[in-house]
Amino acid sequence: MDNRNPVVVVGVCAPERRSYAERLTQVIDGHLLPLVEGGPARGQQSVELHPAHPSIARRPAQIVADLTSDLDLPHLPLAQDPDTSVICVIDTVHLEHDLRDGAPLIAGAPEGDDRRDFGSRARRAASYVEGATLIVFVNWESTPTAELSLLMALASHLNPTARVRLSRDPAEDLRALRASPRLAPPLLERAGWVHSLNDEHDPHMTDPRVTTARYEQPRPFHPARLHTALDDIASGHHGEVLRSAGFCRLASRTGILARWDQVGSAIWIDPLSTDLETASTVQDLALTGLDLDHAGLRTALDDATVTDDELTAGPTAWRGFSDPLPAWPSIVDRAGRSGDQ
Repeated sequence: MDNRNPVVVVGVCAPERRSYAERLTQVIDGHLLPLVEGGPARGQQSVELHPAHPSIARRPAQIVADLTSDLDLPHLPLAQDPDTSVICVIDTVHLEHDLRDGAPLIAGAPEGDDRRDFGSRARRAASYVEGATLIVFVNWESTPTAELSLLMALASHLNPTARVRLSRDPAEDLRALRASPRLAPPLLERAGWVHSLNDEHDPHMTDPRVTTARYEQPRPFHPARLHTALDDIASGHHGEVLRSAGFCRLASRTGILARWDQVGSAIWIDPLSTDLETASTVQDLALTGLDLDHAGLRTALDDATVTDDELTAGPTAWRGFSDPLPAWPSIVDRAGRSGDQ
């Protein structure tokens, strides 16, 4: 790995992220590049920085990009380059709170911008962990060993491909990362839930209280009973589910494959495709959390699917089910046809 390859520093705790990026820049004699997306509410343009961008190409010094939390990694071409290291800075004291936080990422974001959603800050916190090549914990010195074990295992479950370190010095962190012979997978293939759905989930760091469960079920969910099941799961009766993601189908919205995306007490179930082949996918979810009762979670979710009689009744009857879940916007299938749900 070339020592001048770019480094992107992320994290939802801005003071810790900014301080880490500044210290790293100093010790490697690099060039600090703040990346900010103002968004439509402030009339600024999105960042579209690529490794070949003149602001990078003309500088021989190593770039350290400090990414503010209003910008997501998949929207940054620089972060998707295989030669770029992505370092996620976690304030040890705040990790569990960050994953439970119901606050919006940007309270003043315009209508329709998902950064104003309930729980969107927690969603961004999880996405940064899942997209990292190196996860560093700061402010860990006064944290009990048992709690450190739990937090590091949680990070490793969320991203089993990343190196996880207690940071003492940013330069040491970077050297440890670059001394590793492991080749980081593409950005969107690093998340623990992706590995779980591929039966490849093998976190390097473990703790008895932290587990990941995979849930598969060929029957679609009854939307009203799913709503009840989500309340039951959120209550903590089956342990604390901090992160779950995958794919699902709702009986009342026949023929549509949906993306399931949950962090803490917030969940998004959004349409992905009306293509019949992909929409026939079974429920396939990965759930990560603390003290999980795997059997209890499975029962709660199974009870939310259609019964034998409902399954026999078929899609015509399903469209009449009570559906308290949020309505979906128009989506477009592979043939270019649109439909409202």
